[in-house]
Amino acid sequence: MPRPTRRTFLRTTTLASVGVATAWPLSRPGPAVAGPAVEVTTVFASVSEGYHTFRIPAVVRAADGTVLAFAEGRVDSSADSGDIDLVLRRSTDGGRTWGPLQVVGDNGPNTFGNPAPVVDPASGDVVLLSTHNDGTVTAAQIRRGEVRPEHGRRIHVQRSSDHGVTWSDPLEITDDVKLPEWRWYATGPVHAIALEHGPHAGRLVVPANHSTSPEPGSPDTGNEPKYFGGHVLYSDDGGYTWRIGGVDTPLTGDVNPNETTATELSDGTVYFNTRNQNGTNPHNRAGAISTDGGETFEAPYAPVSDVVAPVIQGSVLKLSGAADPRRRVVLSVAGHHFARENLTLSSSFDDAASWHHGVVVHDGPAGYSDVVELGERKGAALGVLFESGGRLDEIVPPGLPYHQRISFARVPLARLDVPDPPPRITPDRSGLRNHGTVGGRPQGVGGRFGRALELAGDYVELPLTDALALGENEFTAAAWFRTGERTRVQSLLWAHSHADGAAKWRIQVEPAQNRIHALVDTVSAASTLAVPGDFADDRWHHVALVRRDHALDLYVDGDRAASAAAVPGSVSAAARTGIRIGARVDGVNDPLVGAVEEVWIVGRALDDGQVRTLVERNTAPGAVVHLPVDRIRRGSSGRG
Repeated sequence: MPRPTRRTFLRTTTLASVGVATAWPLSRPGPAVAGPAVEVTTVFASVSEGYHTFRIPAVVRAADGTVLAFAEGRVDSSADSGDIDLVLRRSTDGGRTWGPLQVVGDNGPNTFGNPAPVVDPASGDVVLLSTHNDGTVTAAQIRRGEVRPEHGRRIHVQRSSDHGVTWSDPLEITDDVKLPEWRWYATGPVHAIALEHGPHAGRLVVPANHSTSPEPGSPDTGNEPKYFGGHVLYSDDGGYTWRIGGVDTPLTGDVNPNETTATELSDGTVYFNTRNQNGTNPHNRAGAISTDGGETFEAPYAPVSDVVAPVIQGSVLKLSGAADPRRRVVLSVAGHHFARENLTLSSSFDDAASWHHGVVVHDGPAGYSDVVELGERKGAALGVLFESGGRLDEIVPPGLPYHQRISFARVPLARLDVPDPPPRITPDRSGLRNHGTVGGRPQGVGGRFGRALELAGDYVELPLTDALALGENEFTAAAWFRTGERTRVQSLLWAHSHADGAAKWRIQVEPAQNRIHALVDTVSAASTLAVPGDFADDRWHHVALVRRDHALDLYVDGDRAASAAAVPGSVSAAARTGIRIGARVDGVNDPLVGAVEEVWIVGRALDDGQVRTLVERNTAPGAVVHLPVDRIRRGSSGRG
């Protein structure tokens, strides 16, 4: 049944210098970003209007200039399965204000999502493709072949002839666009395109993805990343009939297309940019082209190595010549190599052959996104619809921090050429220049030896360097912390990966279990240490994890409080990222809600007396990192 709507219009917030702020009073102010302002509105706010979470944005500009912002309205949770509706808000003033929520598609308790909208140039109709499945099944079950076809992924199309005010009933086209061996299937999720040049002008092209079945007798289930592939749908009659175009299912486990976006280049070539489902930085993005309007790919997808991004959906758009005569192509994607953060607009001026890091639209948790040219005569702007979240007290249920809302940014095109300032860093005093990059807006407070950082979804990130990839070596990791938060699992130090079966180490405060908990994982073996006690008492505590050749030890407040057997192997094999202080490495997840200071990473195992000296005198031999976190300043290079 339709969800309740709230007939209110959302106000605009102007961010005159997106991604720039003075960190706290003892910091040296950073340079301001010159250029025109970026305006941001909240389009969908989670835990509102009958929905738990809004995710999966897609945006198009209708023939009359109305901006249509689509999303999945997830009823019961933030999960990808269950009762999910397709919802819409419309803006008639270029994204400055938004009309009431409309339910475009509601399939009862089932999943109705993956919007891929496009405007048919012949009729002016908005054509919308989407993908459905039974609400009781999960993506993993579908990819493993455990779901009957009628309960799995089914593809539908509907249209609006009045610029998104009303919509036709969904018409199923599964038999025309899905091969029998495909299990998973998804349209977009992102805007589709109408070709403007050459013999296929007017053709609608929709990027899509799928997973395929393993060969008979294979031990694989089909849920492995190597079974992901990308394909194209196209229509030459305005979206009434559809065909499968180019298909790339590599089965190599190297580049595996998933969640693809497309744009038409200046010579009529269709360029596809995709999430590499099996990617590792710097190959988390991949690209391919078609010279026949999407009917075939010229070659399989190949890595795009000059874009910093995690494994995530993105959006690509070639700007019109009237907007930018330099053949600018824009790519919108989260701008961290591992975490879903820092939504960034990169630009290409050579038809996507190379990319240049550009504007950080949102300096914080950020997920999926889509882009649209707003087409205004004065003050030309790019619209960016994106999943976003705050840090601090905004990191609350219903889910991960970038699930908090879907926002719309109006980015003046002139702003795309204004470089962002260097990152904020807190200096390393070890002499090795392993400075910590500061995320968020932490505040300075009094600490045990000077100034500390108050974190609540903010973090400090150390780089992945040879000195910090501790491998099979002995080491000591230590810090002071204070928290009064008694409900959340809180990450104090976390290194290299969050994935099961990946090399890593971490220290967490777990108030609900009344303990401090540490893990050392070398893939071949793993060991945990726990120290019971009330460490969420809003008092300063010191913790040190020591890896020795013969044992693991966890010290609290200078005393050896827990020990475990030695763990052989490397703690940094195939490391994906460095070390994060105050959150998990994959984003602002399980954040420390409290303060931290005097972070030490020592390239040797300190003995009992040396740990006590570290606690009492704040000194230790063999440091590869010493972050007092007593000041924050601007770095001297690009973002970390």
